[in-house]
Amino acid sequence: MTAEDFNAWLAKEGISGREAARRLDVSKNTVVRYRQTGAPGYIALACAALSYGLPPWRKIDD
Repeated sequence: MTAEDFNAWLAKEGISGREAARRLDVSKNTVVRYRQTGAPGYIALACAALSYGLPPWRKIDD
């Protein structure tokens, strides 16, 4: 995820860096780094999941 994509996600969601850190379970400094240099692929997937309102993965009993 490029820095441009990460910043676009923040804007689309209308959230602050602090809120992004909370939702992604990373530090505020990590969010600052993502805003400047981009984020790894797993963060891009997490951002997509959050955008679509998906809950954290959990095992469902059959």
